[in-house]
Amino acid sequence: MKYVKHALAIGLMSVSSMAAADSWLYAGGAVGQSSFGSDDNTTFGLHVGTGILPIIGIEAGYWNHGKFKFSGLEYDADSFYVGIKPSVDLGPVHIYGRLGANRYDLSGKAGTDSDDGYDLMYGVGVEYFIIDMISVGAGYQNFEVGDAGNIDSFTLNATFHFL
Repeated sequence: MKYVKHALAIGLMSVSSMAAADSWLYAGGAVGQSSFGSDDNTTFGLHVGTGILPIIGIEAGYWNHGKFKFSGLEYDADSFYVGIKPSVDLGPVHIYGRLGANRYDLSGKAGTDSDDGYDLMYGVGVEYFIIDMISVGAGYQNFEVGDAGNIDSFTLNATFHFL
């Protein structure tokens, strides 16, 4: 019985510390490299979210994937996304995933076709809280863009936690 009380106390402390570490409102940005087919380019993104439970949140954002050549044509690629963000805090380390839908737009140069639509996106990442309100880290994102394939991104990011 003594061990059960200790295990229960440790469990409650870990849940309360995770709840205290999660933010009710956060926003940030990322910069890195996107790959589409055999073409690589610089990417950047912005995100905003809220923690609805200690281990899950809702997030929305925008990604500019850069310019890519696909099937001999040049496209500007960007996405808006919304999704769920499961996460766990291990002290100052924040580990998360993303799963949601993205509204992609592949805009061609003058005289070329454009493509847009809705598809899936997912990602994973890790951040380190350098102070209570600011975390920095790295992440991977995958945006499906219809029949054209996937855009993969590896990024460095910073997030400000407001509440």
